[in-house]
Formats: sequence, C-alpha cells, structure tokens
Amino acid sequence: MKKIMTLLSGLMLLLAIPAAADNDRAVTIDQLPAAAREFIAENFPGEQVAYAKLERDFPESRYEVVFTSARKLEFKRNGEWTKIDCRYSSVPEDAVPPQIRAKVLELFPGASIIEIERDRRETEIKLDNRMEMKFDRRGLLIEIDD
Repeated sequence: MKKIMTLLSGLMLLLAIPAAADNDRAVTIDQLPAAAREFIAENFPGEQVAYAKLERDFPESRYEVVFTSARKLEFKRNGEWTKIDCRYSSVPEDAVPPQIRAKVLELFPGASIIEIERDRRETEIKLDNRMEMKFDRRGLLIEIDD
C-alpha cells in the first residue's frame, strides 16, 4: 500500500509541474526586451500588433508577437528572434542572414521566404514554393526538402 501511495504522489507531482510552469501573460510592446523592440521597428514598421505575450514554459521563457496581418514573431527572453512566420507574405529581406538570402536567390530565384526559424545549431526556412532548406550556424546549406 505504501508503494502505491508513493507512486501516486510521484505521478501527481509530475502532472503538476507542467501546469504550474505554463504561465502565459499578455504584455505590451514596451515590455518586450530592447532587442525585440528594435527588431520590430527595423523590420516591421507600420505593422499593428494584435497581441503580445510572455510564455513561461519550464525551464525557459519566450515572447510571442502577432500582428493584425497574421505575421508572427517569437523571441528569446533576451530579445533575440527565434522564429518569423509570414505565411501570407514574405519575411523582410533584412531579417534574413545574408548568406542564406544569397543561397535562396541562387537556387530558387523568384521564391520568397515565408518562414524562418533558428536555434543554436541551425536555421530552417520555408519558401513559398513549398521547399524547405536547412543551414548550419555558419550559414552553409545542409539540407533541402520538398
């Protein structure tokens, strides 16, 4: 009986941790990190914010900004962007690293980048022609997928 109670207690604790860690709250643009505000001002001038929120998922936090045009941005806690999703338009050219922009232009002239996502190891982009490309952190192409 003691083992069953210990097991149930452990299970309840495991279920409670994600619930306690999931703490989303609305924020204003002024509450975003300075780097995120600068990025938005430089690359998305004139865009109207539909909402912005701070997502606290254990063990990290991130910001999400959605514009009325349906463009969506995600930022790390320090304000560095991690994802730009412009499903109905293209990602602003200045937001794309130059090596990646050049490789897309070389291989798929006329195609537009509609989504870009990066982490510590790689950057993945999606094009409007349904192609996907992955680059290492130096900007070298490592994969193409259709």
